[in-house]
Amino acid sequence: MRRFLRQTDGISAVEFSIVAPIFIIFMLWFFDVSYSLYVKNSFHHAVGTVARGVYLDPATAEAEIKEDMDEWIEKFGEEVITTITTETVGEIDYRVIDAKMTYTYKTPPFSGKSITLEAKGRAPILTYQL
Repeated sequence: MRRFLRQTDGISAVEFSIVAPIFIIFMLWFFDVSYSLYVKNSFHHAVGTVARGVYLDPATAEAEIKEDMDEWIEKFGEEVITTITTETVGEIDYRVIDAKMTYTYKTPPFSGKSITLEAKGRAPILTYQL
């Protein structure tokens, strides 16, 4: 019996079987959090790009702006809620693009939990006279 208890053959396999699942879950969680940051940055970039498009063409229709937002975000498979308003600061009118999107985590410990991503873009409405 003593001889059996002193044997260390296969101890690495036992240690690996204890550590491996925890390590794999941690890696999946890390990738999910990293992807959520990528989605957040892409979402903010999309709103900024659409606002720039409005700056370049102030006559852009509201439906066209929403369509542009959907094109940018469709690769993430999430629905975007876009609100477009006009505000005046001083004597300059601005179109304000407010966008919201829900991102749902897919791996433990956050699986099924959602966060709401919000972004805002603002572009002046300038009329050029030639």
